[in-house]
Amino acid sequence: MPPRNRQCLHCGMPMPAVALHMDNLPPVLPCRKCDHNVYQQHDGSCLTSDIAHNRETIDKALHKLDALLLEGWQGYYESIRLIVGGGLIREQILGQLHYYQKQHRLLSFKEDSPNRGAILVRLRAA
Repeated sequence: MPPRNRQCLHCGMPMPAVALHMDNLPPVLPCRKCDHNVYQQHDGSCLTSDIAHNRETIDKALHKLDALLLEGWQGYYESIRLIVGGGLIREQILGQLHYYQKQHRLLSFKEDSPNRGAILVRLRAA
């Protein structure tokens, strides 16, 4: 369940949160007090989740990816670290991330070197 309020990390002003869906990422909500987009603000944290090692199918892993992206944008995370393994799920996730990057739903992604089975997805600018 999405939070009912979102607080501007710049000035502290609380506002009603925006309902998020994959088609409205990244969300825009200017602070009524200081005009900063509160959905571009982050606390520097990283959300980590394994989406490939609990008998997931490719389809299930892709659904988990979407859920994590929504959770990341709903929260104050700077990035998401996906544990994807080294097989078919990894390749499909990389393809989907490439598509989402072209759609501007995330800033960037890369292997979490030296671990090929983990991908670091940057949602917001540092």
